[in-house]
Amino acid sequence: MDVMQELLDYKKIADPKINEFFDDKIKEIEDPNNFYSKLTYFLKEYTGRGGKRIRPALVYQGHRLFADGSNLDEDYIKELIILSIATELKQAYYLAHDDYIDKSDERRGGPSMHKMLEAWYMTQDGISTEDAIHQGKSMAILAGDLANTFAENIIFKSTLPKDKKYAVLERLNNTDISTLHGQVLDVHSGITPEMSTEEELLNIHLLKSAVYTVESPLLIGAELAGANKEQLEILSEYALLVGKAFQVHDDNLGLFGDEEKLGKPADSDLKEGKKTLLIIKALEKAEALERNVIYYCLGNQDIDSDMIEDVRDIVRSTGSLDYSVNLAKNLISESKEYLNQLEDVNPKAKEFLLAFADYMVARKY
Repeated sequence: MDVMQELLDYKKIADPKINEFFDDKIKEIEDPNNFYSKLTYFLKEYTGRGGKRIRPALVYQGHRLFADGSNLDEDYIKELIILSIATELKQAYYLAHDDYIDKSDERRGGPSMHKMLEAWYMTQDGISTEDAIHQGKSMAILAGDLANTFAENIIFKSTLPKDKKYAVLERLNNTDISTLHGQVLDVHSGITPEMSTEEELLNIHLLKSAVYTVESPLLIGAELAGANKEQLEILSEYALLVGKAFQVHDDNLGLFGDEEKLGKPADSDLKEGKKTLLIIKALEKAEALERNVIYYCLGNQDIDSDMIEDVRDIVRSTGSLDYSVNLAKNLISESKEYLNQLEDVNPKAKEFLLAFADYMVARKY
C-alpha cells in the first residue's frame, strides 16, 4: 500500500476543511482590524503550511478499522472529517509553544509562530526591536492557546451525542496531560548537566509525542466507531510503539536529514542541546576526546558545519546511529505484532496501519 498517497488523499480532504474553519472564525469578528482577527489569520497560515495531516488521517483510519461502512451516510463522514481536524489544531497548539521554548526559528519551511509575529511587529511604527521580539513571543503563546480552544470548540459544536462528545474531550484532555508531562521532563532535562538515560528518553518520547501523534487520534476514531475495551487496549499498544519509533526516527533526521525536506536546519537539534538517543549512545561509547567534542557542540549556537560533521562522524563511528535505527525498526516490528491480534476488522484500514508503521521509520521528513 502507498501510505504517502493515502495520506495525500486525506490531506486534500482535510486542508479545505481547516481553511474553511479558520475563515468562519475570522468572519465572526466584525472588525477586520481587530488584532484577534489578525492572530487567527496568522494561526491559519501556520496550521495550513505544509504538514502531512497524519493525525486527522489516523482519526479516519481508526474509525474505518472498526466501523460498519454500510451504516455510514455522507453527513456522518463529513462530520468525522471536521472532527479529525481538531487533532491538527491540537498539534498547532503544541508546536507554537514548543518552537518558542526550543528557540526554533523555522517550522515546515517557514518562520515559526513567534518569529512570524515578531516580523509583523517589526513593521509597525513606534515599536522597538526589543518590544517586537517580546510581543512575538507573547502572541505565539496566545496563538497556541487559541488553537487549543478552537480544537475543543470543534468538538462542542459537533452533532455527536453527548456521551460521544464527552469521550472525545476526555481523550483530548488526557492527551494534553500526557504531552505537557513529557514537555516538562524534556525542557528540564535540557538544562540539567547530566544526560538522560535511554529509558528516560523513551519515556519522554512516549509522553510528549507518541500519545498525541498516534495513540490519541487512532483511539478517538476507534471509540467513535464503537471499538470495545480490549480492542482499544491492543490498538493503544500498537500506537504507542509506533509513536516512540516515530520520535526516535525524527531525532535521527534531526541530525542526518535533508534540510530542504525537513523544512528546518538539520543541525537545529544539536544547537538546541537536545539529548537525543544518538547523543546518549554516542557518549556511552565515545573516547574522552570525542565526548569533549560532543559536549562542546551540544547547545552551542555558534558551531560551524565542520564541527557538526565531526559530531555526525562520532555518532556513526560509535555505532550510535545504527543502534538508533535498529531500535526504531524493532519497535515497529513489535507494534505490528499487536495490530495483527485484531481480528474481524476492516482489512483495508489494517493494511494501511501495518504499512503506516513501516513508513514512520522510512520517511525522509
